[in-house]
Amino acid sequence: MRRFRLILFCLALLTFGCMQSKNIDEYAYVLNVGVERGTTMPYLVTFLVSVPGGTEEIKVTNEVISAEARSFSEAYETLNAAYPSRLSFSRASLLVIGEELARNGGQTTFLDFAFGKPDLWPNLRVVVAKEPLRDVFEGWVSDADPSLRKIKTAVGDLSQASGITADAGYGMYLEAISDDRFDAMLAYAGANEYGLREDLVGNEAYPYVGGSLLVDSLLSTSTAGSAVFDGDRMVGILDGRHTMEVLMVTDAFRRGELGFTAPDGQTLRVTVYRVRAPKIRLGNGTAEVELFLEADPFEPETVPMRSEELKAFLAEQLAAELNAVFSTIQSVNSDVMGFGRFAAKRFVRVSDWERYDWKSDYRTLSVTFSVTVTLSHNPHDPEME
Repeated sequence: MRRFRLILFCLALLTFGCMQSKNIDEYAYVLNVGVERGTTMPYLVTFLVSVPGGTEEIKVTNEVISAEARSFSEAYETLNAAYPSRLSFSRASLLVIGEELARNGGQTTFLDFAFGKPDLWPNLRVVVAKEPLRDVFEGWVSDADPSLRKIKTAVGDLSQASGITADAGYGMYLEAISDDRFDAMLAYAGANEYGLREDLVGNEAYPYVGGSLLVDSLLSTSTAGSAVFDGDRMVGILDGRHTMEVLMVTDAFRRGELGFTAPDGQTLRVTVYRVRAPKIRLGNGTAEVELFLEADPFEPETVPMRSEELKAFLAEQLAAELNAVFSTIQSVNSDVMGFGRFAAKRFVRVSDWERYDWKSDYRTLSVTFSVTVTLSHNPHDPEME
């Protein structure tokens, strides 16, 4: 009798569990979350939604939906009620902030309220984009990549493979806007049709600045360059080359391609690699930064300099560019190179650091950059023949 009752009890549990279960097709997965300034309400919230298909021919479809609201929860409830499938954030990978909102610091209140539980958003990367975000999201949708795998991995992969954009997670972004030890540098995206954006330093070395490509492609939204912040406010854009140089100082750089104009006017193309971590020494109002890089020239037999000349030339050029980048970001009070991290190490107690006004000292910080360059291949040396 006891065994019979136990069987009935188990059957009841199974039946109840089946009644409560949800078919996977009932869910639509929010992959990207966007927030920008609204027209009639404070925020316009946009979701890029992936819907599993019901046939072999249609495995997934992607849609862009949006709603104006006073808060994230209000936008979610509005969209969830209007959308035929239940919205799930289990696959969310990108948080995109509209540039105007970022420049005014208006995203802080929204983010604190909407994403107050970091355990729900462990995989979010944060990106700044030129509005309207609907155009940006629709530009990422392509028949060539229906699952949006490229979008979900592009920011991190692009940062590691080329160094032309930053890679920052949601946790790092929150830390940056709430702590003076460093400022945020986020990947920048934009619809290609918006054309070039002028960067802070100027003299961009690539045909794109801040996300806009001068090419036609299957994706009409591009990611390149970076948005730089002073606390919670965006203060400008760095192009791909200048982003690389900041990443070299923060030790987030791995490899990238750079072009230089040789003294004879010839263009030199080199692939640059990180050799080891930079050395940074911070003293009383001064900082010394030493970088260690390896350069691999394209077509080394055509390089019009001997090995030692080439190494010295590249080191001198990079040091000069690093000085220019630092002077520019310092002028807008942005510590994206992270010197505040080293200043904080001088304090034993957190309370002492919190009372210290690092940004005041940062405005007058004098930095010296030195670069050591080795070569992967020795260029053609006519004197050695």
